[in-house]
Amino acid sequence: MKSSRAIKKGEEGENLIAEILDKDTSYHRLINNLVLLGDNGVSHQIDHILIRSNGVFVIETKNYYGLISGKEDDSFWTRSYFVKGKVKKATFHNPLKQNQSHIRAIKKIIGKDYPIYCFVVFVQNNSVSLDFFNACDARNLLQRINLLTSEKELSNGEIEAINGLLLAKEAYLNTESHVNNIKNAEKSRKAAQKEIRAAIEKKICPKCGSSLVLSNNELKCLKCSYKIKF
Repeated sequence: MKSSRAIKKGEEGENLIAEILDKDTSYHRLINNLVLLGDNGVSHQIDHILIRSNGVFVIETKNYYGLISGKEDDSFWTRSYFVKGKVKKATFHNPLKQNQSHIRAIKKIIGKDYPIYCFVVFVQNNSVSLDFFNACDARNLLQRINLLTSEKELSNGEIEAINGLLLAKEAYLNTESHVNNIKNAEKSRKAAQKEIRAAIEKKICPKCGSSLVLSNNELKCLKCSYKIKF
């Protein structure tokens, strides 16, 4: 569980980004710190959702010190920082992937016809090593959002409708409940992965118990068509 200091630091970062987003001069609606419950009961705590004419922007805020590095498809990113004159490194989960689960939860509520964009913003303006558009510093967040265009612009009525749909699904969980929810989901995920690894070793389908056959770089169940790709 995060320390109270880390939680406070995160909240300070989120408040700063909320202030920046609310300075958007276009017609918009901004939802901060929204908690949604997925169909599987897993909670999604979303830092910011900006709804404007060129789309719905789902934004994850990170208030980390140090130089941030990583690739778009990496599972983990790294921050490098100095402690007593020595370079230290720490890894953290790729927030773009974390944000994708938030986007899936939002899509189930508002539908898939609306343009939805994933962004990660770094409060300390230290993302210079990240060479992709949707991970940026706080100082250029609105600039990048303004650069995006959509074939189907949202009307003011649609902006209000999306805002209403999301707020209507808001779940009221305290921080401890949300963290416990995430921990339970992680336990379930690891248990499922363990089951799959055992299936690969024994070549037994974890879904129906039949034999798995190796074909074209994948294990395939001939009975229920379950597949494990390599």
